[in-house]
Amino acid sequence: MSSEEFLKTILLSVAEVIIVVDMEGRITYASPQTLKIMGVKANELVGDKLWAIPTLRDPGRMEEFFIKLKLGKIYKKREIVEIQKGSEKAYLHIYATPLSDFSGFVFTFRDVTPLVEAYQKIEGLNEVLRLMNKILRHDLLNKLAIVRGYLEISLENLEKEKIEKALKTLDEAVDVIERMRELEKSIVSRETKVVKLREVVEKVAENVRKLGVEVEIQGDAMVLADDAIYSVIENIMTNSVKHGEATKISVGIEKEGEFCKLTIADNGKGLPMQFADKLFTEGFSYGKSAGTGLGLYIVKRVVERYGGSVRAYNKGGAVFEILLRTKN
Repeated sequence: MSSEEFLKTILLSVAEVIIVVDMEGRITYASPQTLKIMGVKANELVGDKLWAIPTLRDPGRMEEFFIKLKLGKIYKKREIVEIQKGSEKAYLHIYATPLSDFSGFVFTFRDVTPLVEAYQKIEGLNEVLRLMNKILRHDLLNKLAIVRGYLEISLENLEKEKIEKALKTLDEAVDVIERMRELEKSIVSRETKVVKLREVVEKVAENVRKLGVEVEIQGDAMVLADDAIYSVIENIMTNSVKHGEATKISVGIEKEGEFCKLTIADNGKGLPMQFADKLFTEGFSYGKSAGTGLGLYIVKRVVERYGGSVRAYNKGGAVFEILLRTKN
């Protein structure tokens, strides 16, 4: 076996992707593992710039990393990059070393997706704990203190109005607890599954119709989601009725390439667009019937966890547009 064949045998046995580039960042060699890890054949990469790898999600970041590496401005020659293989996203750890003759660099790419996802899950759990602690200390305790005050006064005077206010505040306290449960579902990552979106909308609409609100639904699609999708639709429809005072909600479901566009529009008062940048932030609430300020925040967190997006605007009433990934 020649030394060249021996080297190829070793490279084939290595689990990582190995890419060699010249001083201009042009790829002169790519190991066969590029197909499995990057989704691109090795021979398709040779001759192209390192940052031209088609599955890279942020080519500019890779180019910037190489330039700093070439200029000697990087102390730790390591980086994490994202790649997109079809509907799958992966994270690769890069380690770069200069060639012995200083004619280029050797890049080693290792798939660290499980580690990055585990870290993201821990970060999400920490956020859940932080928010739950805040809600328990502030919102819930305050509401229960109000209930106690009303009940103490009503016991002395037997005032119906005070008792009704106490019951209303108790309902709000229960709502806080429900929102906490939804918040946990929204952040803790679970495996998505194929969901028939119209069935979810119909189920949520049943409860909304009981409030005397007309709900129209058009279209259908199979999307990638989990049980938290119910909270997304329920929060938006509840927002329309409670804050927008809507009497009619129209729901449209349509395919847009690899995504499904879910549109929920109402005939209510609309959204406070002067606070457009705060609508989906934690703790933002508005109007006389302002709640916990978690409803739309939960919507955004869930949709982004699915790999989708959400936006809101006014057109007669409030309109919410949600993009969800569909089954390939």
